[in-house]
Amino acid sequence: MSVLIVADTGPLVILSKLDHLHLLRQLYSEVRIPETVLLESTVLVHRQDAKRIREFVAQYVKVCPDLDPHDPAYLDHGLDEGETQAISLAKQAGCPVLLDERRGRLAAKQEHLEVLGTVGLLLKAKQAQLIPQVSGLLDNMLACDYRLTPELVRRAKELAGE
Repeated sequence: MSVLIVADTGPLVILSKLDHLHLLRQLYSEVRIPETVLLESTVLVHRQDAKRIREFVAQYVKVCPDLDPHDPAYLDHGLDEGETQAISLAKQAGCPVLLDERRGRLAAKQEHLEVLGTVGLLLKAKQAQLIPQVSGLLDNMLACDYRLTPELVRRAKELAGE
Protein backbone atom coordinates (compact mmCIF):
# COMPACT_ATOMS: atom_id res chain seq x y z
CA MET A 1 0.00 0.00 0.00
CA SER A 2 1.28 3.44 -0.91
CA VAL A 3 1.21 6.18 1.66
CA LEU A 4 -0.39 9.32 0.22
CA ILE A 5 -2.01 10.65 -2.94
CA VAL A 6 -3.80 13.88 -3.84
CA ALA A 7 -6.80 13.46 -6.15
CA ASP A 8 -8.29 15.80 -8.73
CA THR A 9 -11.97 16.07 -9.64
CA GLY A 10 -12.12 13.96 -12.82
CA PRO A 11 -10.76 10.75 -11.32
CA LEU A 12 -13.03 11.08 -8.26
CA VAL A 13 -16.10 11.51 -10.43
CA ILE A 14 -15.36 8.62 -12.78
CA LEU A 15 -14.35 6.28 -9.94
CA SER A 16 -17.64 7.17 -8.27
CA LYS A 17 -19.61 6.50 -11.46
CA LEU A 18 -17.84 3.12 -11.69
CA ASP A 19 -18.58 2.54 -7.98
CA HIS A 20 -14.85 1.99 -7.40
CA LEU A 21 -13.86 4.81 -5.05
CA HIS A 22 -12.89 2.08 -2.59
CA LEU A 23 -9.77 1.43 -4.67
CA LEU A 24 -8.28 4.68 -3.40
CA ARG A 25 -8.46 3.60 0.22
CA GLN A 26 -7.26 0.10 -0.65
CA LEU A 27 -4.20 1.40 -2.51
CA TYR A 28 -3.35 4.45 -0.36
CA SER A 29 -3.24 4.90 3.38
CA GLU A 30 -4.16 8.58 2.97
CA VAL A 31 -6.09 10.43 0.27
CA ARG A 32 -6.18 14.24 0.25
CA ILE A 33 -8.17 16.65 -1.86
CA PRO A 34 -8.36 20.44 -1.92
CA GLU A 35 -11.66 22.12 -1.00
CA THR A 36 -12.17 23.14 -4.63
CA VAL A 37 -11.99 19.52 -5.77
CA LEU A 38 -14.65 18.57 -3.23
CA LEU A 39 -16.90 21.39 -4.45
CA GLU A 40 -16.34 20.57 -8.14
CA SER A 41 -17.01 16.87 -7.65
CA THR A 42 -20.18 17.30 -5.59
CA VAL A 43 -21.76 20.41 -7.13
CA LEU A 44 -24.60 18.38 -8.69
CA VAL A 45 -25.88 17.26 -5.28
CA HIS A 46 -28.77 15.19 -6.63
CA ARG A 47 -26.53 12.87 -8.68
CA GLN A 48 -25.61 9.46 -7.32
CA ASP A 49 -21.90 9.95 -8.06
CA ALA A 50 -21.87 13.19 -6.01
CA LYS A 51 -23.55 11.41 -3.09
CA ARG A 52 -21.00 8.60 -3.25
CA ILE A 53 -18.14 11.10 -3.28
CA ARG A 54 -19.52 13.00 -0.27
CA GLU A 55 -19.89 9.75 1.70
CA PHE A 56 -16.42 8.54 0.70
CA VAL A 57 -14.81 11.87 1.55
CA ALA A 58 -16.54 12.02 4.93
CA GLN A 59 -15.09 8.63 5.87
CA TYR A 60 -11.72 8.38 4.19
CA VAL A 61 -10.41 11.64 2.73
CA LYS A 62 -8.64 14.61 4.25
CA VAL A 63 -9.99 17.82 2.72
CA CYS A 64 -7.32 20.54 2.72
CA PRO A 65 -7.90 24.28 2.52
CA ASP A 66 -7.29 25.81 -0.88
CA LEU A 67 -4.15 27.87 -1.31
CA ASP A 68 -4.59 31.57 -1.88
CA PRO A 69 -3.48 32.55 -5.41
CA HIS A 70 -0.98 34.95 -3.78
CA ASP A 71 0.64 32.14 -1.76
CA PRO A 72 4.11 31.32 -3.15
CA ALA A 73 3.17 27.61 -3.09
CA TYR A 74 0.25 28.24 -5.47
CA LEU A 75 1.33 26.86 -8.85
CA ASP A 76 -0.52 28.69 -11.60
CA HIS A 77 -0.16 26.92 -14.93
CA GLY A 78 -3.34 28.36 -16.44
CA LEU A 79 -5.38 25.29 -15.51
CA ASP A 80 -8.80 25.11 -13.92
CA GLU A 81 -8.88 25.78 -10.20
CA GLY A 82 -9.32 22.14 -9.12
CA GLU A 83 -6.28 20.98 -11.06
CA THR A 84 -4.24 23.95 -9.88
CA GLN A 85 -5.12 23.30 -6.25
CA ALA A 86 -4.50 19.53 -6.57
CA ILE A 87 -1.07 20.04 -8.16
CA SER A 88 -0.15 22.69 -5.58
CA LEU A 89 -1.24 20.43 -2.70
CA ALA A 90 0.64 17.42 -4.10
CA LYS A 91 3.76 19.55 -4.51
CA GLN A 92 3.49 20.75 -0.89
CA ALA A 93 2.96 17.19 0.36
CA GLY A 94 5.66 15.71 -1.87
CA CYS A 95 3.33 13.00 -3.12
CA PRO A 96 1.79 11.77 -6.38
CA VAL A 97 -1.27 13.40 -7.89
CA LEU A 98 -4.21 11.50 -9.40
CA LEU A 99 -5.00 13.53 -12.49
CA ASP A 100 -6.39 12.70 -15.93
CA GLU A 101 -6.55 15.95 -17.89
CA ARG A 102 -3.67 16.15 -20.35
CA ARG A 103 -2.63 19.75 -19.69
CA GLY A 104 -2.79 19.16 -15.95
CA ARG A 105 -0.61 16.06 -16.24
CA LEU A 106 2.00 18.03 -18.21
CA ALA A 107 1.97 20.83 -15.62
CA ALA A 108 2.35 18.33 -12.76
CA LYS A 109 5.28 16.70 -14.52
CA GLN A 110 6.90 20.13 -14.96
CA GLU A 111 6.69 20.38 -11.17
CA HIS A 112 8.48 16.99 -10.96
CA LEU A 113 5.43 15.28 -9.48
CA GLU A 114 4.58 11.66 -9.99
CA VAL A 115 1.33 11.58 -11.95
CA LEU A 116 -1.13 8.72 -11.93
CA GLY A 117 -4.28 8.65 -14.02
CA THR A 118 -7.47 6.72 -13.45
CA VAL A 119 -6.42 4.08 -15.97
CA GLY A 120 -3.08 3.70 -14.17
CA LEU A 121 -4.93 3.38 -10.88
CA LEU A 122 -7.08 0.60 -12.34
CA LEU A 123 -3.96 -1.20 -13.60
CA LYS A 124 -2.39 -0.84 -10.18
CA ALA A 125 -5.55 -2.25 -8.59
CA LYS A 126 -5.53 -5.24 -10.92
CA GLN A 127 -1.86 -5.87 -10.19
CA ALA A 128 -2.72 -5.82 -6.47
CA GLN A 129 -5.56 -8.27 -7.20
CA LEU A 130 -8.19 -5.81 -6.00
CA ILE A 131 -10.14 -6.10 -9.25
CA PRO A 132 -10.33 -9.06 -11.64
CA GLN A 133 -10.09 -7.04 -14.87
CA VAL A 134 -9.82 -3.54 -16.27
CA SER A 135 -11.43 -4.04 -19.69
CA GLY A 136 -15.01 -3.78 -18.47
CA LEU A 137 -14.19 -0.72 -16.38
CA LEU A 138 -12.54 0.97 -19.37
CA ASP A 139 -15.64 0.22 -21.45
CA ASN A 140 -17.80 1.70 -18.69
CA MET A 141 -15.62 4.82 -18.60
CA LEU A 142 -16.14 5.25 -22.33
CA ALA A 143 -19.89 4.67 -21.91
CA CYS A 144 -19.86 7.56 -19.40
CA ASP A 145 -18.26 9.75 -22.11
CA TYR A 146 -14.96 9.82 -20.24
CA ARG A 147 -12.28 10.82 -22.73
CA LEU A 148 -9.85 8.00 -23.33
CA THR A 149 -7.89 7.65 -26.52
CA PRO A 150 -8.19 4.34 -28.37
CA GLU A 151 -4.42 3.94 -27.96
CA LEU A 152 -4.66 4.36 -24.17
CA VAL A 153 -7.46 1.78 -23.98
CA ARG A 154 -5.53 -0.65 -26.19
CA ARG A 155 -2.33 -0.21 -24.19
CA ALA A 156 -4.10 -0.55 -20.84
CA LYS A 157 -5.78 -3.77 -21.93
CA GLU A 158 -2.42 -5.06 -23.17
CA LEU A 159 -0.70 -4.18 -19.87
CA ALA A 160 -3.54 -5.87 -17.99
CA GLY A 161 -3.14 -8.99 -20.12
CA GLU A 162 -6.69 -8.71 -21.40
